Amino acid sequence: MFGYVLPYQADLKVWQWQAYRAYYCGLCMQLKERYGFLPRFVLNYDFVFLALLADGLSGEEPLISSSRCIANPIQRHPICQVSKGLAMAADALVLTAYYKIIDDVSDERAAKRMLSVAAQGLFHRAQEKAGRIFPELQTVLRTQTQCQANLEAKGCADPDEAADPTAQMTAALFSLAAAEPSQQAPLRHMGMLLGKILYYLDAAEDFDSDGQSGSYNVFQNAKLSREDMIAQVTLLCRMCAGEAARRYGEISIESPVHKALIENILFLGLPQSISKAGQKRTRKPTTHLSSLNGKEIL
Repeated sequence: MFGYVLPYQADLKVWQWQAYRAYYCGLCMQLKERYGFLPRFVLNYDFVFLALLADGLSGEEPLISSSRCIANPIQRHPICQVSKGLAMAADALVLTAYYKIIDDVSDERAAKRMLSVAAQGLFHRAQEKAGRIFPELQTVLRTQTQCQANLEAKGCADPDEAADPTAQMTAALFSLAAAEPSQQAPLRHMGMLLGKILYYLDAAEDFDSDGQSGSYNVFQNAKLSREDMIAQVTLLCRMCAGEAARRYGEISIESPVHKALIENILFLGLPQSISKAGQKRTRKPTTHLSSLNGKEIL
């Protein structure tokens, strides 16, 4: 999974950050209720954005209650209860995780491949259930996972071509967020562009380790130096982000909570991820601001 579509916490009001966290925890709860304990391990920030987008477009205002969870069993904290967006994101996440595992089975080496094979077996029943809910999405994920494997097998050195399967998958995911037919086209285009960004950033982060292990990496195959790779990734991602922002302007979100969170992620959080292309990440959203003397403060 990717996890680059993050909020920029420093620019969020306290209540907005709490709402985001409530959605994150709500997605975790939906994974447990719909698929059991194991799928919670693939909880992903990217799919929180998808849930926010779906609920924002539908106008649904989900109930937020104070609850305990396995990650924090002592202290109560806000958790978003079931919504159409959260349910859809949970189903889509299970399917996406399963096909990412399939990709890892063919891509990883030795011990990691064995772990991926084991995970594939554990996720098999969950993906069958999710596939019955979204059969068209499952077909896209299956087809594009094979396309990705074919591109890697032939040693594709074109970043745009190599990113296309991921772009097609995220286009299909974003189309699920549409509340009416007129939203389909801009959402699919947004998803395609964000998918390319996710692919480029992931390849940039793995550039060094793939070079050492001999694993496929489109930028290694293109014979780029690390500096040239970062420059190319940054340029490609900024171009895609600019066009994604333009397509976002073609849809309307009325809920002030959803609108604030979506725009924070799209206009502030995503550029932060792009600015760190090639760096190893932590899992938590960025929380720093630049101080007047140029230092970063928590």
